[in-house]
Amino acid sequence: MSTIGQHRSAPSSAFASSSSNIDDSMHVSSSSLLLDVDTQKMSVDIDTTSKISHTIASSNSGTVNASRPLKRGNVDDNTSFLTNDGMIRRNRVKSSLDNDSNKVDGKIAVTPSTECTDNVKNQEEGDDTKMDVDQERFDDTRSISSDSLGDYTSAKEEHSDDEHVDTALLGELTGFFPHLHRDDTSSSMQASKHQTFSHCLTNNAISTTSYSPAKCYIKHIQSMQRIIDLNDTAVECYRSGEYDATLDALAEAEYRREGLVKSIARGNTSSNGVAPQFNGIMQTAPFHPLLCRQIESDSSSLQRAESTSTSSIARTSYNYQRMDFDEGMHSYATAEKLDASTFWVVPPSSISNEMKTCELSPVVEATLVFNVGQVHRRRGEFDTASTSYELALNILQNSTSTSTAMIYNLLIPILHNMGQLLYRRGDLTMAMETYNRALDYAQIMHGESHVDVASALNCLGVLHYHANSADSDDEKINKVENSSTSEAMELFQKSLVIRTNCLGHDHVDVATTLNNIGRIHVQLDEFDEALGYYEDSLRIRRNCLGTNSLDYAATAFNAGQSLHQLGNLDEAADLYREFLRVALMKFGHSHRDVAVVLSGIAQIHQEKKEYDKALELYEESLCAGKAALGENHSEIAMLYNRIGNFYFERERLGDAMKCYKRGLRIEKRVLPSDHPNIVVTLSNLGEIHRQRNEWDDAAKMYIEALDILRKKHKREDNAEVASTLNTIGLIHDQRGDTCVSLHYLQDALLMRRRLLLNNNDDEEKDSDATDQKKLDVAETLVYVGTTLYRKSVFSVAIELFTEALQLREKVLGKDHRGTAFVLYNIALVHQQRGCYEQAIEFFEETLRVEKIVLGENHRDVSMTMFKLGEVYKSAGDLKAALRCFKESLEVERSLTENTASLVGRRQQPSDPAAMARTLTEIGNIHLAHGDTADMMNAFNEASRLYRMAGLSPNNVVVSGHLFALELSCGCHAPAA
Repeated sequence: MSTIGQHRSAPSSAFASSSSNIDDSMHVSSSSLLLDVDTQKMSVDIDTTSKISHTIASSNSGTVNASRPLKRGNVDDNTSFLTNDGMIRRNRVKSSLDNDSNKVDGKIAVTPSTECTDNVKNQEEGDDTKMDVDQERFDDTRSISSDSLGDYTSAKEEHSDDEHVDTALLGELTGFFPHLHRDDTSSSMQASKHQTFSHCLTNNAISTTSYSPAKCYIKHIQSMQRIIDLNDTAVECYRSGEYDATLDALAEAEYRREGLVKSIARGNTSSNGVAPQFNGIMQTAPFHPLLCRQIESDSSSLQRAESTSTSSIARTSYNYQRMDFDEGMHSYATAEKLDASTFWVVPPSSISNEMKTCELSPVVEATLVFNVGQVHRRRGEFDTASTSYELALNILQNSTSTSTAMIYNLLIPILHNMGQLLYRRGDLTMAMETYNRALDYAQIMHGESHVDVASALNCLGVLHYHANSADSDDEKINKVENSSTSEAMELFQKSLVIRTNCLGHDHVDVATTLNNIGRIHVQLDEFDEALGYYEDSLRIRRNCLGTNSLDYAATAFNAGQSLHQLGNLDEAADLYREFLRVALMKFGHSHRDVAVVLSGIAQIHQEKKEYDKALELYEESLCAGKAALGENHSEIAMLYNRIGNFYFERERLGDAMKCYKRGLRIEKRVLPSDHPNIVVTLSNLGEIHRQRNEWDDAAKMYIEALDILRKKHKREDNAEVASTLNTIGLIHDQRGDTCVSLHYLQDALLMRRRLLLNNNDDEEKDSDATDQKKLDVAETLVYVGTTLYRKSVFSVAIELFTEALQLREKVLGKDHRGTAFVLYNIALVHQQRGCYEQAIEFFEETLRVEKIVLGENHRDVSMTMFKLGEVYKSAGDLKAALRCFKESLEVERSLTENTASLVGRRQQPSDPAAMARTLTEIGNIHLAHGDTADMMNAFNEASRLYRMAGLSPNNVVVSGHLFALELSCGCHAPAA
């Protein structure tokens, strides 16, 4: 029975350990997502009717006297303030979000105090009134539309401080920038300056109506610390999963950053009499994602995340990344912190004669924007996250004054996250470019042997792995240059060396790379090597993550696959069940991965001939898959195809056809019209029709598959096209249409010859691919030669067989069953042509190979022995012929005994007609020798076997002459 084709879907493809659902599910190309918004026309809707005020009095730890009075205005008793350590209490943020009175028409409105509102109004009217931001916090009022990113106002300006400043404050704040007082001036002069400035502060000598470098210095340092503290709060909230609170803290930090930028501009203008330096930051950002978020329920967020990931996938037949499993593609999943060392390009100065234009680092704004992207990514809002990452990247790229080290330290995580989202969408080309940039920056920053370099190498290896796993005809994949398994292996090996040296042999990141290397060996069909890497990874993940970890379970599944391929079915089943245990715990029964592993366990039972258990598990797998994916999904079609294969193996062709047709109906609905899975299913249906001798239907299915392949490959030579032409030629040959058969077979032969020729011209081609093309040519040569043999065109047939023999001996060697098959055909041609010596030579060589490959007791051995006996008989060597026929009969009788012992029943000939034919030949030779008793025994047994086979005893044909037969007759008739 011919082999049915199978899809390459999971579990035949290795699970991604890590990261992303065989999800082994990564698909649209990403373009710039930045919106073109005029920053000069942004506005804020301020709700002045609300009576809720959130006023925060901030202080730096150890810098402000704790007894200092706080001016609060109208404050709700439930409102929390900045604590003395500069951190925002989270319940302040959550209480404001949970208050329904703050929500207006689907928008979240945070209202300022009356005093704050009046101040904004006074500013608009040109009032010179200034409020101390250190004492009075203006909660920025924003009204965010749920369906747009909306405009926003510029931050409110910070104003001068009318209150006393403790002298301890200066000492603490100047500690942030000790380099400010490191010039050529003597230490005594520096001390004098510091004492004079402290004295002025203590005695209120700082005018509130004139510009003061000392006062601006303190205000800038205070603002810096507030922004750092707010970002730290956001980082802590992000770690604990409080994403709304994270966005609130980041919005507050951005508000203060904008205020600091304007304050610097005022100070620089007063000091230098020139226009303020804005660093190009505000012009860089057409909008701020910091100020744009929706408050949604957890369920709606999950639905949005699910729909986002689904809608972005272009191909349903291949899954680039499993977001549940760790491939090492998301190394920078945390929010980034700020510190004073990266806050300034040109730091502020407290000394008037040294006053110069201070400049805020773009790293501050880029960090806040990046952290917003991290929140959106965690919430499944991938498009918004991508926009934030691109905005942060543009902010840094447009900076010309910041040091390279400050920028690169943030560029690396930005590029990693951008690349991961591109990978998730299936845009492998852009993802590779992005990760290569991250690799360059990491090598510039840290050298060749750093964990950041290892992380980028691992990510690039994953991309090359998936570029080889995906459909080779995909245009997007073909654009990826140098995507090869060897390239992926080299990248993984480099990453492994660095990670092992930096992190040790038992680190979880080392386990991730080991798992990825194992997948490369699976891709190369090197299952022994893959198993070694999987076992090392499994040990580390078991120790580091525990046996309930998804990553541990994924590696267990991968190791199970390698064991499955190596034939260790029981061990493979144990590891599959280990994955199933964790998957049921994490996902429940109605999940795609549960369906996949159940299908794998079913395959093992099928291979162990435990068909009832296998069928039960296949049906359970199908139910789980339908519950998780619905009726119309490519993986449901794959499961139908597998169940069809199961029925085909059981020779239940009707049930197999039903499954294939259901799978084909789904595939035509959800897959592109030229998808390879459709071709496979059509071929499976065509094979069933061919098995049932339904030639017209068989040809129809294969011709439909051929049309798809030709449409996809146009006029290019393709191995699948040639194979389908070959099969259609065989179908027409079986239906007796020899001319049409030869037409298709000759087209297949010509195409396969061209493919082999082109492959030989390219020396860099894989030798295995060349060998396969040689075998393909040999196969079609045999089919054409067989057709011509039946048409008695012996001279051409033997030429084709001889060429096929040479190709197979080169690739397979002389002692191979495929080689023996061609030898047998050549012997048949010589037999028909009457060249008995050549026929005997080739039959005997065939017999030698078959006994080596198949053993002494095999039906092919019996058949070859029978044909050899025919040739000896035709050549007149009856003694040799009788020996061959008897040996053939003994093989058939041994097969009968083996069959009876296996099934535990009375002996029955496995092929009674073949035994009867052999006995007939033996009887005729005994007849020729005059051995009448042996002749009669042979003929009688042959007649019995023909009847057992349902054939007429008249098939016993007596031939030859009665050379030695003596009959004695009486002289007289018997008496009456």
